[in-house]
Amino acid sequence: MSASQDQSGQDQSGIAGLDEFLALNAVLILDDAWNAAYTSRDTQALAELIADDWLGFLPDGAAVGKAALLRALSVYPDELLVFERRAAQVCGDTAFTRGQLSTNGVHAQGFLRVYARRAGQWQAVAVQVVP
Repeated sequence: MSASQDQSGQDQSGIAGLDEFLALNAVLILDDAWNAAYTSRDTQALAELIADDWLGFLPDGAAVGKAALLRALSVYPDELLVFERRAAQVCGDTAFTRGQLSTNGVHAQGFLRVYARRAGQWQAVAVQVVP
């Protein structure tokens, strides 16, 4: 029984769905920070957002880790990048965002990002990139 529950296990915070709302808000802020770091090619900021065991899966089936992503971002061409989020969902300590990236006004990729809440903090743990 948590501090916000009575003996029957009922939530006593008075606001149904507040935890889910706060979790979704935290994930959306993190997702926006990812987009900002990627757009500005800020490898240090992105490194702080993604877990050390982060994995990315590319359209050709290749998997890349955190270090490879940061190296690639540091030499990414100077193109106009625009992210658009299509959906976001929280399922307990896991969350997903889905969106697309355009470069110079042309669709470049779609993606599904996976976030996990670990020790109370949200981190990006995976991404699946699709054409």
